[in-house]
Amino acid sequence: MTTSAGPRSTEPLVTVWKRHFHLATDGSASHAKGLALHRNGAVGQIHAAPGRFSAAVTVKKAALKAALSFPELTEEQGQALTARLVDVPAAVADLLAGRLSAAIADLLAERVPVTADAPAGGGDGATGSRVDGVCVVPGADEIRFSCTCPPGRSGRVCDHSAAVGHAVAERLAGGASLLLTARGMRTRDLAALLRARVTDTVPGALPADANGTVRADQAYSLWTHRPRRRPGAEDRNEAGAGVCAETGAGRRAGDGPDSVDPITDALDDPPAPCPPARELAWMTEDAADRARALLAGAGAAGRPHDELADVVRVLATPDGVHRIPDAVRATGHDEAALRASMIGYRHGGPAGAHAALAPAPVPDAVLERARDAVRTSRALSLGGIDVVDGALTDTTAGVQLRPGPDGRWFPLTSFGGEWRPAAGCSADPVEAYRAARRARTARPATR
Repeated sequence: MTTSAGPRSTEPLVTVWKRHFHLATDGSASHAKGLALHRNGAVGQIHAAPGRFSAAVTVKKAALKAALSFPELTEEQGQALTARLVDVPAAVADLLAGRLSAAIADLLAERVPVTADAPAGGGDGATGSRVDGVCVVPGADEIRFSCTCPPGRSGRVCDHSAAVGHAVAERLAGGASLLLTARGMRTRDLAALLRARVTDTVPGALPADANGTVRADQAYSLWTHRPRRRPGAEDRNEAGAGVCAETGAGRRAGDGPDSVDPITDALDDPPAPCPPARELAWMTEDAADRARALLAGAGAAGRPHDELADVVRVLATPDGVHRIPDAVRATGHDEAALRASMIGYRHGGPAGAHAALAPAPVPDAVLERARDAVRTSRALSLGGIDVVDGALTDTTAGVQLRPGPDGRWFPLTSFGGEWRPAAGCSADPVEAYRAARRARTARPATR
């Protein structure tokens, strides 16, 4: 038989199949006659089984059984094909979700190398397969024809088996799952190989289309198969849980209004104008909390609807500042308070928005222990730290710490006679105090 060269990497699956199939017929007139039979509707349902395609072909009221057979993919060859997909985040996302997209099909049609000890099947010739590698389309030298007609019984290509080959080409235009099944590797088998390769790795960034759009279903698929936890996350959770338990602020440990799973810290921000990844995590958690409350029943005791967080979340978007007059009327807070809440939200999420307006109520003992810890941590005692209106205030330094509804301490600095939220909220009041001092040093001394 004629031996084909390896397909160019830009050729899609159907093109490669047609070329290999045509070469497998070795210039027989049955190739053209089989196309005519297929176009006239002579080929029935295509059946895919490991190592073969088969179908009934009806010619002049005679029903014949024709088939194309070829080797199944070995495990090493499957691993080689999977390795080609790992570097394409969109392909990883689709396959992990059980979708075999056209883009994946075309990637599988590319010839990829196999390991030196892997079997040579999958190429176009006995020698060429070892050099050229493997693709999901069987090589021309691997395709065998059979049929219940006299020529087909002797293993020769006939009009009927050629018609099946043309029918397969038409089916492959709708996806590669049929060919994968015939090669002994179903979509879920390929997905399992891919999942084993991407375990404990962070997938690359998803590419955006010409309009800058990233598919949400692909982003979700990658997110659900992310590494379970980053190193050190357990320690951060335990620290936050201790403060929440001490202050009695909220529900179970790590389940306050800003209890973002630390794994979201590893996510890349989506393209503009989408909110940053951390804000998306806050919105996702808030939606989950409300869903739990709804499922538990209208009379269930749970966290009330947080209207302030909803309003501030909108104001914190790039175009949200234009909505401040409406927010003033809706919430009853003045513009200065809402702007402070916006800053607090950007630094600490929903809990930061609330702390920017007022400290969360906590026991006096908690405030006193926090004050003592901050005093002890200071190298120089240049002023007192007072407990006033539920917050810790260092008037000399111009900084304040407010307990938030999630058990963390939120730093603020004095500016123009007002308290402005600063970055660096922490479950440790000492760390929050240090963040407040750093922010105060960087801010002009306006009184």
